[in-house]
Amino acid sequence: MAKTASILTDLGRGAVSPQLARYWVSKLDSTELPVEQDRIKELASLRNTRTENNRLRRALDASLAQLGDTQAFLDGVADAVRTLNKTRRQVTKPVKFNPAGTPLTVEVLVSDLQIGKLSGTYNSDIAMKRLKAFGEALVFQIRQKIAAGYNVERIILAIIGDIIESDKKHDNSARATDTGTAQQIHDATVGIFRYVIEPLAALGIRVDVPCVTGNHDWDGHGITMFRPGREQLSYPLYKALELLCQTAGYKHVTFDVVDSVFATVEVYGQTVLYEHGVGVAVTEASMKAHKIKRSEQQGKYITFFRMGDKHNVCSFNSGQYVVNGAFFGSDNEGIEFSSIAGFSSVPAQWMGFHTPRDDSRFTLYDTFTIQLGHIN
Repeated sequence: MAKTASILTDLGRGAVSPQLARYWVSKLDSTELPVEQDRIKELASLRNTRTENNRLRRALDASLAQLGDTQAFLDGVADAVRTLNKTRRQVTKPVKFNPAGTPLTVEVLVSDLQIGKLSGTYNSDIAMKRLKAFGEALVFQIRQKIAAGYNVERIILAIIGDIIESDKKHDNSARATDTGTAQQIHDATVGIFRYVIEPLAALGIRVDVPCVTGNHDWDGHGITMFRPGREQLSYPLYKALELLCQTAGYKHVTFDVVDSVFATVEVYGQTVLYEHGVGVAVTEASMKAHKIKRSEQQGKYITFFRMGDKHNVCSFNSGQYVVNGAFFGSDNEGIEFSSIAGFSSVPAQWMGFHTPRDDSRFTLYDTFTIQLGHIN
């Protein structure tokens, strides 16, 4: 960090745009510093007005602070890998199913864990217990479908944001969390891999993991306005999970960590849109209008829309529009944000089951809500 700070100081002597300054700061890496030194000195030779210099210094200060946050995240990821390496991974034991059975794709939503969040009914220990119960329920439901004769050929594990709480989200966020950012990353990485991904991977079924960021997955308000999927704090978490799966030899588990705020997946010819859902109201009209906007952006028809953010499982139009729940729900004492505002919700997550159709019906034919409020 000392060498990095020195380079930033050299850069600050010149006058370049804050955008360019941020670009070069984001490129700083212990293996690249010697290579970048000449370019940075070249930028430092540029001169401009005092106003531009002041703008640059502010941008550099913000970038330096961001580097510190990135280091905290890297520490959390490294700790998570060390924790998981201490335990023996499950050996993949593919389940037996009827290949002649009706094809089935399982869709699972994971969102709003907000690990680190502290309320009267939720903390990091409870989050881990609920992740374990969640993973067990997923496997149980999938095995039930296999036992009924379905050919479960694919699992879509859609991770759609707000995985951590962030202890710097608001001025007083640290008081409402029981762990810091690095520990939250550690707990989320370990919990999701150990209790959700590993058990699903052990079934031997193809697992596709689209990963979308949320508004709590970084230390600012809302969602950052440029490449949020890569720039926000969920990125190292998702990439760590991907690397852990590769290290474990799970060739049938594939990640799609998007740079944007949404991802799309095809299911038997029908398209599913995944997004955290900040700014989208929980009404059929609002969700439909948002889906149409994304359809126009993508240049293709989107059938289903899934989002989180609102902490309450609900569905419109036979599962065409689904809002996922949260791991924590709301306490009844009015001591944290949701309950202070008067909201009441059941801790739960949503899963659905798709099958091919030869008519106009949706591919989604069955759903299940996994309630978690009893796990304390």
